[in-house]
Amino acid sequence: MKTRSASLRHARENKFDLVIIGGGITGAGVAQNAASRGLSVLVIEKTDFGSGTSSKTTKLIHGGLRYLEQFHIGLTRQLCEERERLKRLAPHLVRDFSFVLPFTRGNLFLNMKAAAGIGLYDILTMTAGRTSSHAYLSRKSLSETAPALAPSVVTGGVRFHDAITDDTRMVLSVMKSACENGATVINYVQATGLKLADGRISTVECRDRVSGEDFVVSCKACVNATGVWTDEICNLVSGNPEKRVTPSKGTHIIVPSSAFETNTALFLPTRDRRFVFVVPWQRAIMIGTTDAAYNGDINHPLATADEMDYLLSVVNGYTHQRLNRRDITGSFAGLRPLVKLAGQDGSNTSSMSREHLIFEAPGKLVNVAGGKLTSYRLMAEEIVTHLASIHPDLKGGQSRTAKLMLGGWNSNDDYLAQSSAISARGRRLSLDPATIEHLLSNYGSEAEGVLDILEKDSDLGRRICVDFPPILAEVRFCVENEMAVSLEDMLFRRVRLGILNHSQTLAGAPAVARLMQQLLHWDEHRLRVELDSISTEAPFLQHALQKG
Repeated sequence: MKTRSASLRHARENKFDLVIIGGGITGAGVAQNAASRGLSVLVIEKTDFGSGTSSKTTKLIHGGLRYLEQFHIGLTRQLCEERERLKRLAPHLVRDFSFVLPFTRGNLFLNMKAAAGIGLYDILTMTAGRTSSHAYLSRKSLSETAPALAPSVVTGGVRFHDAITDDTRMVLSVMKSACENGATVINYVQATGLKLADGRISTVECRDRVSGEDFVVSCKACVNATGVWTDEICNLVSGNPEKRVTPSKGTHIIVPSSAFETNTALFLPTRDRRFVFVVPWQRAIMIGTTDAAYNGDINHPLATADEMDYLLSVVNGYTHQRLNRRDITGSFAGLRPLVKLAGQDGSNTSSMSREHLIFEAPGKLVNVAGGKLTSYRLMAEEIVTHLASIHPDLKGGQSRTAKLMLGGWNSNDDYLAQSSAISARGRRLSLDPATIEHLLSNYGSEAEGVLDILEKDSDLGRRICVDFPPILAEVRFCVENEMAVSLEDMLFRRVRLGILNHSQTLAGAPAVARLMQQLLHWDEHRLRVELDSISTEAPFLQHALQKG
């Protein structure tokens, strides 16, 4: 990935085959696909990479077990296939993960229905290449696996397998892969206008939100991959577009591992016919998610006290370890860009399709809305193929993304050899095992770059937060190699401390800010602004301190 200044210079001086508006997982996937075909590609993102929906998911790479209830069998099979592929392409970042669906007293029909669904899920999973299957757990086995569950409530359960990742790191890994294939990507650049020539978009008017400068980019084609902002970008060319996207809000809360004792993720049925995940992630427990229509500011969705109480109540219905708001150390809220089909009013988002929709706007602007983190590569393939069909002059080759490994590895053997060597080097530099594992998971083969920094300055081996593995050396690496522009970029997305534990993040933020000040040449006013923004970034803390 080039530096931000070099990328801006390249954008101003060159014409591109394709400009992609939106730097989430969909935009990253389209950039990787198009660049792998030999097209010249520019990605612009108005805030930070993955700062919208793509950093606020449940972090799962999964086949969508719950979609079977809505008879989305084709979607589930497709997602299962992609899950297995991504485990091969990103072995450091996408890992097998077990889930348990507990059975409860007095719900025989629901228990039988769940077992049947998981049986079908297994069949779809095996056709995707996985050999492991589900297993039933007795009440005793379930108690040993998830001690927090109350024996008076649960009678046993069934274990099945999916995969887990870090959604923001996935976005950055795919962006880096696109750059390795020739793409240019820039954060904090907003599309302010789209101009047409000969019936197609020929220029994208841009504003650098860091410097405030405006510039124009020339292109042959344009893709709108902005998720819940899809209709806003369409409005730049159509004036009054049909509303295609309905935002659905999903809130997650974080509690310490000590507050909920479990050795596995849990898949909990709710009384309102939904499911809530309880997932051990990043040395904490993530609980989510809600699913409701959203009419607020799409730029700043926030977790509310009612949403937190809902998630707590679901979990407390299964456990003897009663959770309350004071247990919450972090939270995040994201918006799913659900596609509103004809005849739907958008009020019941739980019943709306999770499949994506590709459609054209004036100027041959290609838009994509909906979809899943797991299916980003398939969506990208479909989008770029569609682009080629309406722009015959975009002469690209075949996509290579089905075999392009993420993380800088050349093969699985290369991953095993390099990760072993990086681990050994980390131990020689006196890093603890959790930090070494974190560096490999976050940066893949580029973890070597973090160790290079640490080797030159051992003081940067200090943890940012006492209970979590990220270290200060990552700050320099992310500023110099991943376009981290703000303190929020660093603490909430490059590492996930800001959503895991807000109070510890506040304590660690000054050291990170001082280092970023040196690297980015901030004055004292900018430093104060950055620190103030972190202190107000997670207003959930006020709710968490109230009595539940």
